[in-house]
Amino acid sequence: MRQLYPCIVFLCAAACGGPLPSKSDSDTGGGAGPADVIEFGGVQILPAKFEFGPVEIGSESSETLVIDNDSPDAITVSNAFTEGTGFSLGSALSFPLELESGGIATGSVTFSPPGLGPFSGKLSIGIAGTVGYAEIPLKGSGIEEGTGTGSDTGSVTGSLGVLTPFPEDLAFGAIAVADTSWRTLQLTNTGEADVLISRLTSSNTFVFQVEPDFTVPNVLSAGETKTVQVGFSPAELREYTGILDVDADVAEGGILIPMSGTGSDSSCDVCAPVLSVSTSSGTTDSLDLTPPSGMGCTANGAVTLYNSGDMPLSVPSLELNNDLISTCGTFSYSWAGPLTLEPGTSGVIGVDFVATSTCMESTYPETDQNVMHIISNDPTTPDWVINLTGTALYCGG
Repeated sequence: MRQLYPCIVFLCAAACGGPLPSKSDSDTGGGAGPADVIEFGGVQILPAKFEFGPVEIGSESSETLVIDNDSPDAITVSNAFTEGTGFSLGSALSFPLELESGGIATGSVTFSPPGLGPFSGKLSIGIAGTVGYAEIPLKGSGIEEGTGTGSDTGSVTGSLGVLTPFPEDLAFGAIAVADTSWRTLQLTNTGEADVLISRLTSSNTFVFQVEPDFTVPNVLSAGETKTVQVGFSPAELREYTGILDVDADVAEGGILIPMSGTGSDSSCDVCAPVLSVSTSSGTTDSLDLTPPSGMGCTANGAVTLYNSGDMPLSVPSLELNNDLISTCGTFSYSWAGPLTLEPGTSGVIGVDFVATSTCMESTYPETDQNVMHIISNDPTTPDWVINLTGTALYCGG
């Protein structure tokens, strides 16, 4: 029997001292043991993945996060964030977080499922001086209250790979009769071998359509993501439901993705996606990156995207242009894109600044240097510009 998917943000840790904690019988969920460690930027992060297992709706499961600085030098945890519905930070941390050699920071990540079925996400942790982020998978499953146990959780696994959809259901909301609203579905092979998609079938092809440009058979290599456009065209003033059946050579023969929508007189009030932006510098259009305490050669920051409109916001691409004047520093970004943000939801872009020597990088918007462009379908601001600056005064001796 195939799994029926119902839907897919922030973290970290606190306090120092004491030995590494071990998982006890009283812990909830199915978290990893002490042997499952990620080594990144001179620290050890435990566990290497969070698997909460089945959790009753209305309940919360908590797992311990440990960051252990086993390097001979002090390090700085400069940034941390997660993506995924139902996952949250159990105890707040203030960044940047300094860890002396041998220091340990502990906190918790919690999972509280908002609905039935599997949920997944990702925790990203930035370390000053190291490009990119440590990435820790988050998984859990919502089950009915009072059942106490659950069935299969996570993605659908087969002998050839793992097929994971995002989002895990397609909820179109209220759409005007005779209009068509489109959603982007991402299909990702999160396994280690190929996945063959042999067919995509809508249970109601007159109301829920799959774009013809997605041809089958279609092979996804390990780590590859492909997108499918799914449309909703209500013909009457009523609620509609359907299933998108994805046939693939994975366990259960594929996945089933719920679809829903309502035909209405008017599909919206604003009738547009609206991109709202905030940066870790506290502004909407600039990001200043400086190594914590002014020391070191690397700084990490974040740009948060929020859809404050009432139509889906599509962010298909980013463009980051470094300057041609100073060559002592470089900006780069990481994200889970391309993104489709439903009304009221958000996404995060991580931005790194890496210097090779003492460096002061300025932004030059007039020549499009040291700027990042956020491309979206916001009709008012389809190209949102973030001005980037960076300072590393104590870098390179």
